[in-house]
Amino acid sequence: MLKLTQLSVIYPDKTRAVDSIDLTIHDGETVALIGANGAGKTSLLLALVGVVASHGTIEVDELKLEPHTVGEIRKRIGVVFQNPDNQLFMPSIYEDVAFGLRNYGMAEEEIEGTVDRCLDQLDIMKLKHRSPLKLSGGEKRMAAIAGVLVMEPSLMLFDEPTAFLDPKARRNLIQSLQKLKPTKLIATHDLPFVAEVCSRAILLKDGKIFADGDPHTMLYDKKLMEECGIEAAVRPMEEN
Repeated sequence: MLKLTQLSVIYPDKTRAVDSIDLTIHDGETVALIGANGAGKTSLLLALVGVVASHGTIEVDELKLEPHTVGEIRKRIGVVFQNPDNQLFMPSIYEDVAFGLRNYGMAEEEIEGTVDRCLDQLDIMKLKHRSPLKLSGGEKRMAAIAGVLVMEPSLMLFDEPTAFLDPKARRNLIQSLQKLKPTKLIATHDLPFVAEVCSRAILLKDGKIFADGDPHTMLYDKKLMEECGIEAAVRPMEEN
């Protein structure tokens, strides 16, 4: 479970990117974080793993984020960045996915089986010995997810996961996310993706929670979305 109490992020120039947010996300939820550019989505994600300084309380599975717990918090929260090239840096996908396990001291004889199970779960075993430099954007995205999933986090954070994906890769991503067990918090502008994947949506405006509820109602509310500078989603039957 993720619990935020009066969470704020204030940058040195006094910009209040996140403003006194209270939020609870329960185990197993898949929650969208939506809002216009500058609404505070990325700042909120970075605050959860201590990358940017914050005020207030962050709790993951009842463990508070504090200077001496940052390492443990980062074991419990996995982050999949918008650009997978920021996460893939080893000669092969196997080495990339194994990197975190080695960093945390898993015995080498256990690593290959653990990596293989993760690759198989995401249906990317064929990428095991491939170089990240030779992969498509969709393949890189799935490999980046594998590198996080293999660490068995209780919460996974995604920053614009559908960015740069073609329709087939986007569909593969959706199908994979629907199967993943960890709790998921997904920052995205892709509203049709939210409607298909997420059971809950949180709408941010000026660093505050403006609305929190069922995405199948919220995303199509033109007045609500326009108040936050977002174009409402169009229901499939309305497209023509």
